[in-house]
Amino acid sequence: AGSAKPNTPPLKNGNDLRESGYLIAVGSRTSRFRRKYRKRMPVVIIIVIFLLLIIAFIVISILYALSVHRKPVKLCESTECLRSAVNLALSMDTRADPCEDFYQYTCGNWASDHPRPDAYQSYDWFQDKQIKVYFLVRDFLNRNTSHQPKAVQQAKDMYKGCMDTETLDKRGLKPVIATLETLGLPPYPTYINATDVDYSAYTFDWLDTVIKVKTQLGMDVLIGFDIFTDLKNSTVFKLMMGSPEATNPFPRERQRHGKRTLKNLIDFLELTTTRDLIHKIERRSDKSEDLDEKIAQIHKLFYAELMKVFVVEGGGIKDSKLTEVELDENVIAAANEYFETYSDIYELESSNSTEMDDDDDLNIPEYSVDEIQAHTDAVVENNNGTATPIWKKYLEGIFNVSNTVLDFEKDKILVSDEDLKYMSLMAAYVAKTPPVILELYIWVKVVEVMSVHTTTELRTLFQTAYDQTHGHKSVTPRSVQCANAVNDMLGMAVSYGIADPHFFNVTKPKIITMIDELKDSLAHLVGQARWMDDNTKIATYQKIIEMKSLVGFPDWLLEEGRLEEYYEGIDIDAKTHLENIININQVKTRKVLNMFREPNNITWATDPTEVNAYHTFRENTITVPMVMLQHPFFDLGLDSLNYGSLGTVLGHEITHGFDSVGRHFDKNGNMLPWWSNSTIDYFVNMTRCFIDQYSEYYLPDLDKNVDGKQTLAENIADNGGLREALAALKHHLRKRGPEPKLPGFEHMTPEQLFFLSYGNLWCGVSTKDALKSDLEDAHTPHLFRAQGVLQNNEECLGESLNG
Repeated sequence: AGSAKPNTPPLKNGNDLRESGYLIAVGSRTSRFRRKYRKRMPVVIIIVIFLLLIIAFIVISILYALSVHRKPVKLCESTECLRSAVNLALSMDTRADPCEDFYQYTCGNWASDHPRPDAYQSYDWFQDKQIKVYFLVRDFLNRNTSHQPKAVQQAKDMYKGCMDTETLDKRGLKPVIATLETLGLPPYPTYINATDVDYSAYTFDWLDTVIKVKTQLGMDVLIGFDIFTDLKNSTVFKLMMGSPEATNPFPRERQRHGKRTLKNLIDFLELTTTRDLIHKIERRSDKSEDLDEKIAQIHKLFYAELMKVFVVEGGGIKDSKLTEVELDENVIAAANEYFETYSDIYELESSNSTEMDDDDDLNIPEYSVDEIQAHTDAVVENNNGTATPIWKKYLEGIFNVSNTVLDFEKDKILVSDEDLKYMSLMAAYVAKTPPVILELYIWVKVVEVMSVHTTTELRTLFQTAYDQTHGHKSVTPRSVQCANAVNDMLGMAVSYGIADPHFFNVTKPKIITMIDELKDSLAHLVGQARWMDDNTKIATYQKIIEMKSLVGFPDWLLEEGRLEEYYEGIDIDAKTHLENIININQVKTRKVLNMFREPNNITWATDPTEVNAYHTFRENTITVPMVMLQHPFFDLGLDSLNYGSLGTVLGHEITHGFDSVGRHFDKNGNMLPWWSNSTIDYFVNMTRCFIDQYSEYYLPDLDKNVDGKQTLAENIADNGGLREALAALKHHLRKRGPEPKLPGFEHMTPEQLFFLSYGNLWCGVSTKDALKSDLEDAHTPHLFRAQGVLQNNEECLGESLNG
């Protein structure tokens, strides 16, 4: 870069001053002197004329101001604007000072206008709209439609099967018991007969059953396995093993806390137990403090009753010599044993907590299957156990249902240090645990996810346990449960039914324009960043340009024959609800295994029917489902409102590509060093300010603070997203001109409406238990998500809200 030429203002005709032959744009001193002596005017006359001109100017200015003031304000009276105005007005608490408590100012009355349903521990705009989506899905599934794709008809048949509770009750537990038999499990746990028969010599191939559970149900038990994009080469897949991840692949009702989803009863039981177990683990050295016995007893009684139902229907009473009293004692003993085993295994899993530090790369080592076996064997033997082959047999069993043949000489396995520790300790644990107890543990894990999809008796049992655990009754209508189940399992087929064919011509171009403006804003902010060196800036520009957007629903969704191709292999029968779910999971599992040798293609991070948005690091892609493109996120009547709501959400997802996690991934989604060391050092030092700020936020009801380090990536995305959206709005308004006023908010500028819309986005209400869960999440609780970002925006605090 050479030295810059001095900036010389052009003349009105476009010529450079130097080209005109003059260095001074007015006459020379000689000419001025000539004019002075040529004609003299009395000084008094000049002063009078000057004063008259000033007076005239003042009068004209006043008259113009009065005319402008009297001019009627242009209001936006569209349905969208009126709805937005009502929503904002009803949500606000105008008595609050927005600079002192912005959340109270924007959301102080939201809860009274949006009462939390009993079925939900946490309720916000995202949950509110998700419920409405379920009703929309339900109405579609109930509708008779001709000329629809096969997959759509299958979705409707699955819904009918779920709603047919009479058939579910007639079939009883036979579908579950038949499935248990294919998995190598008995109709009820063998442990229940322990006082009747000596099972010290009992044998059970736990590994064979775990393999079958994975291939037939798509479920991880004891061993976690997945096909994962190679961190260093996002175009190919890698095998990945560790602690269980897919612990419940069956339909579950989404209960939203931040972006994390809490599912139906099964997961509520699991989460409550997990929190208690964490306390138990932490307090094990202090015998004076026990876990919550009330919650523990509810769960133990639930598991005992669950097993007893299967003993009765499975013919256990007839075959056993146990009396009814002995049976009751044994199922309670079995429930206690399961609870203790669950506690032990969870303790092993809790040691597997990978946390990415900003100054470290998340490098996951690769191992051959023999190296993993050798490592776990050593740990087993050090714990006085007998080592047995596990990992090669597991992988061979998993891929036996696919078209893929593994080459153990070449196919390496991604295993983090924490996962390798878990796998070793788990191998040592099962080596010393009696087979009858391992069977009990796997039996309960499998049965509890299937049983809720069977009889009224078992659904009631689950519901009762949930109500007792949470201290209130809550029942979601069966039709909504079934709509959610179908949406969870056949989301693209459901999306076909509610997709608007005009979306591509009307809504999508608007969203793409907004995304482009947000990316431009981010690029401009990057250009202004003094802490980034030029090479890092260029690489960042390239990543912004290469970032892909999946908006609404896939382009192929409405194409003839594509849905059938997408769901190829799936069979649905309206009379066999549980088998329908199992069949879908089997097909999905095989599909994942078969893609191991295939090149990685860009995929949707979620179904178009989920009210959320995502950033996929390894694909450098953001996903914006079609149900996000509605009130109160979009289509709000004014650009200031749209950019304050959806604009900040999209900006949030874009920023994720450059936060404390996203910065590790380059433009192709590969985990490679692409920032300079000096830039990384500056970035890490600056993020400490975010950590300190958010760690100061305190929840008095819980007597706890937000974890600023745990929530760092999301806080960076929140702050960056708002800055980008605000800059994009200003640029948009400069191009489009001023927008009309919002009825009832005529005194507010577009910037003020922008901030108000952003605050309204995070309105919600949570129980104390939900807030506890929120503090364990990667997202900051809602009230601080709004307050924290506004606290960091000088324009909001300095001009807009005070304006």
